[in-house]
Amino acid sequence: MSKFLLSKTLNTRDLGGYSVGSGKITNYNMFIRSDVPLQISNDDIELLLEKNITTILDLRSDDEVQIKPCAFKDNKNFQYHHCKIHGDGNLPKGVEFVPVSYFEMVDEQKTILNIMRVLSKVKGGSLYHCTAGKDRTGVISALLLLLAGVSKSDILDDYETSEVYLSSMLQQFCKINKNIDINIITPKREYMDKFLDMFQEKYNSVEEYFYQIGLSHTEVMALKNKLIDCVIS
Repeated sequence: MSKFLLSKTLNTRDLGGYSVGSGKITNYNMFIRSDVPLQISNDDIELLLEKNITTILDLRSDDEVQIKPCAFKDNKNFQYHHCKIHGDGNLPKGVEFVPVSYFEMVDEQKTILNIMRVLSKVKGGSLYHCTAGKDRTGVISALLLLLAGVSKSDILDDYETSEVYLSSMLQQFCKINKNIDINIITPKREYMDKFLDMFQEKYNSVEEYFYQIGLSHTEVMALKNKLIDCVIS
């Protein structure tokens, strides 16, 4: 995991740098995960363009997008896609339902198909985000890292890192919204662990899942080649 520094976000990271065996690592500047960029500076724009990251995927609900628009939405330097995820970011009723909510995102299939299809076809790198960059963004990140062959332990580490960057913000949020259990909105390792177990039990592998939801072999290989250099098609 590599911190990707934007001036106005808290939880922006690069999926590059994870071991996939045989001395290889996932590529940098291909998939950037983030919380919502509500503001961007000229330096942010310059950095992204320099690294050829010109596609933005907004995973939030229609209401979230309307109330707090992504700063890249009308910027002509970037291709902005609104690809909302099933569930619209609604909070689970309790901590035991957090991994279930993640599984429901992927089990609905249609929205994940749309997201992965966009990611497979774009040229250069992509930045994808939800609101805090931990749940919906975390699920998409887990699927991509699984496809690359990253270990479960590293996928859990990547997910859990959001707590480091968001801890103060989440605590402040719960002080204002006293009816919300901070444990529900804190990215705990066991939530992603349970989700991955549920996912494997039903779909066996991420490749089988991608084919089942409707991605073509060409699209799956395009994602793999973005994640890892020199993948044989």
